[in-house]
Amino acid sequence: MMNRQFILFTILVFFTGLYLGTLRIIIPVFEKQINISIMLSLLLPLVSFGFVKGAFNFIAGKLSDDLGRKRVLVIGWLVALISVPLFLSINIYTVIIISILLAINQALTWTTTVTSQIDISGKLRAGFATGINEMSGYLGVSFGSLFASYLFKLSSIFIGIICLIALISSFNVIETKTLIPNATLSKKENNHINYFSITKISIAGLLEKFVDSAFFILIPTFLLLQHYTLFLIGITVSSYTFTWSLSQPLFGYLADTYNKRRLILVIGFLLMFVGFIKYSELPILFSIIEGIGMGMIYPNLIAFVNDKINESVRGKALGYYRLYRDSGYGVAGLLLPLLYSFYGYEYTLLIVGILQVVALLLVVRS
Repeated sequence: MMNRQFILFTILVFFTGLYLGTLRIIIPVFEKQINISIMLSLLLPLVSFGFVKGAFNFIAGKLSDDLGRKRVLVIGWLVALISVPLFLSINIYTVIIISILLAINQALTWTTTVTSQIDISGKLRAGFATGINEMSGYLGVSFGSLFASYLFKLSSIFIGIICLIALISSFNVIETKTLIPNATLSKKENNHINYFSITKISIAGLLEKFVDSAFFILIPTFLLLQHYTLFLIGITVSSYTFTWSLSQPLFGYLADTYNKRRLILVIGFLLMFVGFIKYSELPILFSIIEGIGMGMIYPNLIAFVNDKINESVRGKALGYYRLYRDSGYGVAGLLLPLLYSFYGYEYTLLIVGILQVVALLLVVRS
């Protein structure tokens, strides 16, 4: 029973990724069609993902503890379904609304699926559960982007089908909050959480997003200026993404099994520092190193938060962490172009690497 439910949540987060991946391709096309300014087209994903999604991550976590995971998941897919009719009339307002609805959907559905999978697997298997969740979600992003790239005209229909199937499937999941041993605690005990104990880990999550943002804002632009072909740029960036996605279950499992979560986090942050010291000399090799580092820290930061808190406030705690982490998209998106304009490519990447050392120190002291 629980294995089937775990698989169902894995499929649902794959749909969350499909929705994101498809819109990542078609929203920029819509922006070009209606002549949205370059500044707005850059700020829109940063604001929607960096700040709207970050805020709703926290809201989703709180609601999942108060109302239950299942209800929040259903609401998340209802939000996505609302976006479908907007594709019939594309203008600047509908593009902005679609971007905001996407961010809300991602916060509500991704937060609840990962929380539910940790509920099912238990506190001691949080790293592996998170690794499976994140791998499935980002594989969905990759396949969604691929589909939209090849069959753009069918994207709106594809999104409608994704949302409908995911919504119907959401009604078939169990309420995993009831699996928590301490779910019967008094309301006062149930609502207590020491946010100070997880803030350092959460800030480390924010700093980690500078690496991810560099691969989508800085590195492709630099490689274009170095006369790399689009094919080679795609290989370089995707080598990071796929290494990161596919390695997460392994590193989550190792941290759970051998109780070495902090050590794996330290090694992961060190690798992400090393990968940016001389990145321009061997971009593909160092992209793989960055991917391995990200694969080590991404599931284990969430699991590290889970280690620090009472299971009865898991939703709130993970929502709080994801508030910080995804706000890193917005902070990095605003700062990286400024750093690049002042210090150039090499020094900007070095600064990103140094920030990973800062994150490492925060983890060590947590």
